Amino acid sequence: FNPQYSSNWQAQFTQPLLRNRSIDQNRGTIKLANLDLKLNDSQFKQKVMDTVARIQGFYWDLIGAIRDYEIRRESVRLAQISLDNNRKKVDIGTLAPIAITEAQAELASREVDLIVAEERINTVENSLRNLISSDRNAEIWRQTIVPTETPEFKEYKVDLEQAISTALATRPELEQLSLRMEQNDLSYSLGNDRRKWQLDLVGQFGTVGAAGPQTLVNGIPQVPDSLVGGPLHSYSVMLTEGFYNWFVGVTIQIPLRNRAVDAQLAQYKVQNRQMLMNRRVLEQQIQTEIRNAVQTIETNKKRVETARVARELAREQLEGEEKRFQAGLSENFRVLDRQRGLSQAQGVELQALIAYKKSIIDLQKSMYTLLESNDFEIAKTSSENIANLK
Repeated sequence: FNPQYSSNWQAQFTQPLLRNRSIDQNRGTIKLANLDLKLNDSQFKQKVMDTVARIQGFYWDLIGAIRDYEIRRESVRLAQISLDNNRKKVDIGTLAPIAITEAQAELASREVDLIVAEERINTVENSLRNLISSDRNAEIWRQTIVPTETPEFKEYKVDLEQAISTALATRPELEQLSLRMEQNDLSYSLGNDRRKWQLDLVGQFGTVGAAGPQTLVNGIPQVPDSLVGGPLHSYSVMLTEGFYNWFVGVTIQIPLRNRAVDAQLAQYKVQNRQMLMNRRVLEQQIQTEIRNAVQTIETNKKRVETARVARELAREQLEGEEKRFQAGLSENFRVLDRQRGLSQAQGVELQALIAYKKSIIDLQKSMYTLLESNDFEIAKTSSENIANLK
């Protein structure tokens, strides 16, 4: 042909038989990135859990502070009543004037306690606002937080063995350790794959076509009519009458020993053994943490029950002392002392109730069930949208 138009088509197939067969650098990098996403998601969920636990802790501290303020206010009211009654009795001559001084001193002392209790409310409120919003100009800083719950005792029943099993199955620390072990195993597989021979099965198939103008020699055509044509016709020839070629073979590359890779693989093995040991230690720590949390709940439950009895007895003592005082069989300072005793007993019971509520939060946090126990749900994360790469 003069000119000649050529065309060709070729396909090649390569199948690794040793190196890169089960894993290669590209797939390994994608898998490692996916594991990183899962690790970040787990750490984020753990941070959310910690934040919710802290918010709930401050929430119950606020409830306790408000209730303590009410107890102090009631104590001030009782002291004021005692002062008013003493003044009346002094006026009619049935009580010495020193009783007024005693009542005034006690009233002033309780008012100081009331002021401190009010400050405690403001402090806890600010701590709670700080956790809820990171914006110092947020509206919550200008609002009063009003809890919707009261410090009432509601028994929380828990099965120790079930709690331990739940914690071992759901704790993010164990999940993160498992993900790091997966990363370590994958890195080891990638490094070990580099030590293998590069043995590939290679196949190739192709076809070529040609076309051009007719050539005459002494008036005789030299080119078959099927090959006569322009550039586009060469592609038609390639597909219908082209010349086919193919071959199948293997290629092999034998790597020299790489001591740097060997050292890295040895390090991966050491890290794997270390992480297995860390897992056993962590599981033991979690079990101990759960046992302690359950025991704390039981202890605080007994504290609440005992404090309730003490508060009821303190109230009975106050009522009895007031009756004795009205009958002239007791003294003013004894009534004030009984009032103070009742206030203290109410405070001890309140502290026990708040400690009981917070110990439940600690257990739920240790079991990693705090979010679902309070109807919290974290939206589907990025790593959960990525299909597992085989």
